[in-house]
Amino acid sequence: MLVGRNKTALAVVAGISTGVGLALLTSQSRTASRFFLRYICASKQPYWNMTVKVASNESQCIALVNELKSDVKFTKVLGFDCEWTQDGSKRNRVALVQLATLEGQCGLFQIHLYSSVPNVLQEILADNTILKVGVDPLQDAKHLNTDYGIQVAGTFDIRHLVEGKVGGLAAVVKSELGVRLPKDFHIRVSNWEAKDLTPLQETYAANDALSAVLAFKNLVDKKVKVPFFSSKEEQWQKVYDHCMPLMDLIFIEKRKPAQTQSPADNGLSNSMQRPKSGQPNSTIIKGRGKQNYRAFSPRKTPFYNNVFMLAPDGEVLCTCDQKKADWYVSKGLATIVEREPLKIQLKFEPSGRINGPSGEYYALEKKNQCVACGENNSYVRKKIVPHEYRRYFPDCMKNHQSHDVLLLCTPCHARSNIADLSLRLKLAQICNAPFHADENLKVLENGKNKSLRSAARALLNKSNELPERRQKELIDLIQESCKSSVTPDLLNELKDIDITVVNQDYTPHGLLVVEHFSRNGVEGLMNLERIWREHFISVMEPKFLPDLWSVDHYHEKNRELYFDSKFLDRINNILSAKRKQ
Repeated sequence: MLVGRNKTALAVVAGISTGVGLALLTSQSRTASRFFLRYICASKQPYWNMTVKVASNESQCIALVNELKSDVKFTKVLGFDCEWTQDGSKRNRVALVQLATLEGQCGLFQIHLYSSVPNVLQEILADNTILKVGVDPLQDAKHLNTDYGIQVAGTFDIRHLVEGKVGGLAAVVKSELGVRLPKDFHIRVSNWEAKDLTPLQETYAANDALSAVLAFKNLVDKKVKVPFFSSKEEQWQKVYDHCMPLMDLIFIEKRKPAQTQSPADNGLSNSMQRPKSGQPNSTIIKGRGKQNYRAFSPRKTPFYNNVFMLAPDGEVLCTCDQKKADWYVSKGLATIVEREPLKIQLKFEPSGRINGPSGEYYALEKKNQCVACGENNSYVRKKIVPHEYRRYFPDCMKNHQSHDVLLLCTPCHARSNIADLSLRLKLAQICNAPFHADENLKVLENGKNKSLRSAARALLNKSNELPERRQKELIDLIQESCKSSVTPDLLNELKDIDITVVNQDYTPHGLLVVEHFSRNGVEGLMNLERIWREHFISVMEPKFLPDLWSVDHYHEKNRELYFDSKFLDRINNILSAKRKQ
């Protein structure tokens, strides 16, 4: 349970003839802490006791961040949201950042007006010990990184805590707090880049952030049980430990297979009955359903087994895992020469022994811990040079090399991935290699199929809620497009129709970047490697790197291994083939 102030923080708002206001009572007894939420019936607006402050310049930003910090000294959680203006289908850069505390303080930061983003705001956003809670906060974090180069760590989607059916923020707030959160379309799409926000805009923005953190509190109060006499720090640590495995992870809802309904069940009109035998049906190819997955799974078992592999002359070549060692021995390619620590000796001379520090790196034991913070309970492999670039490198830069694969804990891995976005965007500009989804899409949407899919899903799932006129519009749309009467079977085919089309003009961003750097031969490719390694060191400041790990690994005396005259030809052939498609 989250800890509030020792004294009653908020009083019940006096009743009004049309309803009562929200009251948030935090009693001295931790177990008695509860929320009393109501809304004005006439306007359906939630009324909670909150203080909203807008920071339109850097000095106001610094002062406001310091006020918020005082509220998260023990209970380190902030409601987090962002607003921006849409220009047609294009998203403008983030205009407003909203942060709210459990004490009811809401800070609205008009970040687009700042000549530079103050360090105090960047620091509180980058502090992964302070949770930034909301619905899809990781996406907002990515936008801030793309638009301003700001690192946001510690994001947590409150839907991870919800049991049963999950919707958006309004649905979670309604379920957990009993409040109907206004989502006025005209305010949502209003001009968030205005110098002076309207009162309605301020309230809308503040409500989103505050309702998220209040719903979070309600959810963890039910999920996390703490000893009655534990301290504030101990209580919060319990909550943080519960949430940490899902920090900085996208939320993906499990979807149950849709069940076919009869016309009577779903409220469809008699004109949509199953056709008689022999009546033609439109043939629709179903698209593949979405899979439920996590962005990555933390490893619980050791990654490094540190089995030593020796050459025939006894020189230590490298360390390897148990599985690889067993394979060499089972195939008669090596023998076990020592059990503790385990050492195997090859029966053949390996090709391409590497001398110097680069070769020595592989012969050293590696620790199973996060190289950034030292966490050793769970970790994820981090590819320092992302696969989208490495995949196009020459074979000698890809095969039998693990220098650029390091271990990070889940929060550090997520923080690193977000930070990588800024470098990708820089490379996109330098190499004229579009990266942003709006500029370089691998697949495009088929507008007609998308309309058919939406219509089918509406008729199957919400027909009882649709006005008769809207039902007829959707039925006419399907009949005109499919040249067939609308039946439940047809709707069930259309609801999963593939709406994507392969973009023939698409060229992978990574391929264009590698082609750009390889114009300068081996020096260019080594420079691309070095850029990514230096970027990792700069943004993560790792304190537990393996000995001899270097940004110049394999760059000292091994240039001839990196390049062959046919490599550029292969890259150009790939590009030529793409352009001919």
